[in-house]
Amino acid sequence: MTMEPRLPGRTTRLDQLGPGSCYLIAGPDGPDLALVVLRDGRREALLLNRRHEADGHLRIVSEIAPDADVLALQGAFLAPSGALADIAVGHAALAPAALHLGDGRAYLCGCDRDGRLAAFDVGSGRVSAMDPGDLPRASRWRVMVPEGNGVVTVYAAEPA
Repeated sequence: MTMEPRLPGRTTRLDQLGPGSCYLIAGPDGPDLALVVLRDGRREALLLNRRHEADGHLRIVSEIAPDADVLALQGAFLAPSGALADIAVGHAALAPAALHLGDGRAYLCGCDRDGRLAAFDVGSGRVSAMDPGDLPRASRWRVMVPEGNGVVTVYAAEPA
């Protein structure tokens, strides 16, 4: 008997997913884990498992075909991992790829290829006017998906 890793989800087309949805898509170096985001009225992908080479921020990609087949991770959510002591509080330079927590929501920042930063509400996928530098932040976080009677961790982010 062989055991194969199983990721919870269903195959669909990218244009069938709403903002705030997490999915897996084939990338140049293996699968990419992404969050559907909206910026300037356009759907884009905030890559959760890839960082900008220059500054360590999460990458925003806009040239993904809307009819691409993806594995939708239904019910996926992001949460801090590690000890509560790992959550930093106070205004500081924007920590690359940190999960910012506040007002009952979570925020992630991304950087496009032109070097522009944008903060996104993880739940809605929409650009946020909130300054995430003022919020508590966790440099260690996880993407989890409900499965059976528990959750499956799909990805665990670590500080750069």
